[in-house]
Amino acid sequence: MQHKKKTLYLFIFAQCSVMVFFLLILILSLLRLINVKEVLEDISSNSIPTLSKATEITREVQHLISLSARLTSSESQSARRIIKTQLDETIQRLTSSDSKLEQSDKYLATQLNVLTLEIQELNELVRQRIDVEKEVRVEREVLFAYLNDILESRNKQYDGLQSSKKLVPLVLQIAQINQQFQLHELRKLEDSIEKGIAALRASPLDRGSSELVNALEEGVLGQWGMIDKQANVMRIRGRSRGRGSFVEHLAEEVASNIEFRASSVTKATSTYALDTNIAVSKQITLSVALSLIVLTICCAIIFYIYKRIILRLIALTNLVEENSDEVTRFEGNDEISRLAKTFALYFERVKSQEEQLIRLSLSDPLTQIPNRRAFEMEMEKAMAMSKRHNWPLTMILLDVDSFKLYNDNYGHTKGDECLKAVAKELNDVVARNTDFCARYGGEEFVAILPDTDEKGARIKAEEIRKAIEELKIDHSKSPVSTVITASLGIATVDFSNHQEWTLTAILNAADKALYDAKSSGRNRCVYTSLP
Repeated sequence: MQHKKKTLYLFIFAQCSVMVFFLLILILSLLRLINVKEVLEDISSNSIPTLSKATEITREVQHLISLSARLTSSESQSARRIIKTQLDETIQRLTSSDSKLEQSDKYLATQLNVLTLEIQELNELVRQRIDVEKEVRVEREVLFAYLNDILESRNKQYDGLQSSKKLVPLVLQIAQINQQFQLHELRKLEDSIEKGIAALRASPLDRGSSELVNALEEGVLGQWGMIDKQANVMRIRGRSRGRGSFVEHLAEEVASNIEFRASSVTKATSTYALDTNIAVSKQITLSVALSLIVLTICCAIIFYIYKRIILRLIALTNLVEENSDEVTRFEGNDEISRLAKTFALYFERVKSQEEQLIRLSLSDPLTQIPNRRAFEMEMEKAMAMSKRHNWPLTMILLDVDSFKLYNDNYGHTKGDECLKAVAKELNDVVARNTDFCARYGGEEFVAILPDTDEKGARIKAEEIRKAIEELKIDHSKSPVSTVITASLGIATVDFSNHQEWTLTAILNAADKALYDAKSSGRNRCVYTSLP
C-alpha cells in the first residue's frame, strides 16, 4: 500500500508540474500577445493615420507649389482668377482639421497663415503685372496703328516724315520695347531710340512731322511712356517672380516640416516595433525553454506509464487472450494485479455463460430443438463424414399442411402449441444418435439421416408423416384432413458416385420434392435422389 501511495503521489506531482508550466507559458504568451495588440492598435490608430495625413498634406503642398508657379506665369486675368480659386481651395483643405497632423500643431498653422498672405500678395502682383502689360500692349498697338496710317496716307502734312528713311528703323526699335525682359537691355534700347529720334529731328521736317516726332518722343521716352511702362512691367514681373519663388520656398518648408514629422513618427514606430520584437523574441526563447521542460516531464510520465502500466497491461492482455492460468499469479501489488485477479475470477463464469450462449444460439426458443444455424453446422459435418466414408446422406424437409389456416382459425397460441408438438414428435421419431432434426423456419422442419439410403429414407419419412398425423391435433379448416398433417420432401445423396454435392444443391432437391408433395395433394412423402 505504501508503494502504491508513493507512486500515486509521484504521478500527481508530475501532472501538477506539467499544469503549472503550461499555465506559466499560457500567461506569458497572453501578456506578450496583449503587448503586441497594444503596439498594433497604436500603429493602426496613431502612426498609420498620421503618416496618411502627412502624405495627404504633402500631396496638397506639391499641388500648391504647382499652382503658385502657374499663377506667377499667368498671362490673363481669367486664368489668374481660376488658378487663385484652386489655390484657395487647396489652402482650405490644408487648414481643415481633417488634413492637419495634429490639432495643436501651431507651427504648421502659422506657416499656412503666412503662406495664405503671401499667395494673396502674389495674386495682387500678378494682377498688376497683367494690367500693366495689357496697357502697354494696347498703347503699342495704338501707336503702331497710328504710325501705319501716317506712312500709308497721302497727307502732305507728313511728307517730310514719310520721305525720311530713318523712321522705319526707329519704328522697329520701338517695336522691340515689349520684347525686353532685362533692364540694362531696355536702357540700351532706350539710348538707341533717343539717338534715332534725334537723328530724325535733325533731318528736314515740315511742321506737322516735327510735331509728330515730338509726340512720338513723349509717348516712348517721356514720363510713363512706353519705356517707363515696360520698365514698370519688368519690375512688377520681377517682384511677382520673387514672390512666387518665396511662396514656393515657403510651401517647400511646409512640406519639409511635414516630412520631418512623418519621419519622426516612422522612427518612433520603428523603435517601438523593434523593442516589441526583442521582447517577443525573449518570450519565444523562454516559452521554448519551458516547453522543453514540460516535454521532458511528459516523456518521463510516458516512460513511466509505458513501463509500469502499458507493458504490464500487454502482458495481462496476452495471458487473458491465451486463457492462461498464470493470470491468477500475475505479479504486482497495484490495480493491474487486482484487475488480473478479477479476470481470473470471471474466467470460469464466462466459460459457463459461453457454453450456455452457444446452446441458446443453436436452439429454437419455441420448440427447444436445434435451429437452422445448428442444422447448417450439423449438415456440414454430416456431408464431410459421408464424403469420407462414401455413405449415402438423406435430408428430409417437412412442412405442416395449411398451417396459416390453422393459425387464423385457432390463434397463434394454439399454433405455437401445435409446432411444439410436431417438433417433439419429430425428435422422438428421429431416434438414432447420428440422426439430427431442427426447426428450419416457420412451420418447416428438417431432418438429417446419415448413412441412410433410399429404402431407409422412405421408411423413416413415412414413419414421421404417420406420427404427426397420429397426434390427432384438430384442424377443421384443413382441405386435406380434419387433423394436422405434414408434407415431406426427401433427398438422398450418394457420395460414392459424386463427391462435389453442396448443401445448397441438396436443399434445392429436397425443397423441390417438398413442393411436389404439396402440389400433389399434401399429407404425403415425395422422394428424390441425387446420383
